[in-house]
Amino acid sequence: MDEYSELYESTEDYGAKRSELEWTSTASCTSPRKTTERSEVNVSIVVPAYNEAGNIRRLLTALLAQETKLARIVEIVVVASGCTDNTAEVAREIGRGRPGMHVHVQERREGKVAAINAYLRMRDPRADVSVVCSADLDVAPDVIEKMVAHLRAHEDVGMVGARPVPNNDEGQLVGRMVRLLWELHHRVALEVPKMGEIVAFRASLVEYVSELSVVDEASIEDIVRAKGYSLGYVPDAIVTNHGPETMPEYFEQRRRVARGHYWLEFAFGYQVATLDRALLVKAVLETGRQEDRFGKLALAAAIGTEVLARAIGLWDARVVGGRHRTWRVLQSTKSLGDAVTNGVAVEAGSGVRSAPVDRPRRLSARPDAPEVEAWRRRP
Repeated sequence: MDEYSELYESTEDYGAKRSELEWTSTASCTSPRKTTERSEVNVSIVVPAYNEAGNIRRLLTALLAQETKLARIVEIVVVASGCTDNTAEVAREIGRGRPGMHVHVQERREGKVAAINAYLRMRDPRADVSVVCSADLDVAPDVIEKMVAHLRAHEDVGMVGARPVPNNDEGQLVGRMVRLLWELHHRVALEVPKMGEIVAFRASLVEYVSELSVVDEASIEDIVRAKGYSLGYVPDAIVTNHGPETMPEYFEQRRRVARGHYWLEFAFGYQVATLDRALLVKAVLETGRQEDRFGKLALAAAIGTEVLARAIGLWDARVVGGRHRTWRVLQSTKSLGDAVTNGVAVEAGSGVRSAPVDRPRRLSARPDAPEVEAWRRRP
């Protein structure tokens, strides 16, 4: 028996697990390998969070209520990174009585990639697929199932992304710019997959992400591609996000993204799809043809802002490089608004739930025995 044997419910479960053919070879991850047709795929989800008390209940409720047949969610890990609000307390409340939900607290804010690495060190070894999910999302009930199904159906694909759709007010200039930005992202991803907000990848492919990076999804893309796998995009797996509401915050967000993408290109030679000018021009022309007069004005404003943000982001990448790993929170991006998620009404900003219909199902989780918790804390 090896160091992970105590995590399984019985010796028989452990033996069966060891005898299965894994999705990918851990000894040679550079060539895709034929998979077994197991009835279920074990999924581990991480939610890195910094001061997300107003959003974390909505997201966890949605994740717990995912409608799955192929996907078997074995754990959800919330990494509360240097939070000064009650994010961890809300997450613990939701996880009470669910052995597959875990809250890991980082006393100091170290950045999203550091939170992901903390999760990778403690990830359930049964996981076939890992999901990294931003904390400020609303997730449709079938998102996890659709992403996992895409991975199962395409043996050469190592990582997939869902489609983020913003709920900003399109009657406002910045709101329309945000919507158009994600529409361009969608059109580019249909040609060459580009990840954002929530991603799923084969667990054996990623053990560590460079903590100099500030673009976690793009860095994981690079790791997966370097190991011989392709990327996939699942446009009917929908998640809702909320973009900036003010021009200064919109510009700041675009500058940060540009800096991260350029740094990744300088440091590792990896270029994300949205840096491909030909793809962008095609997406802009297709989108512009479908917009009304106000939409065309917003598209022009988005293009101008992007050009300036990328110019400054390029300078940042060369001068600052990977030395800055945390950012000032853009407050207007944290307001998804009041919503009903999977039968639970959630009041934005309060972290308080009202009018529950049904308690979401339990996870298919490992037991939290004392020796398991000791394993989870190992360096």
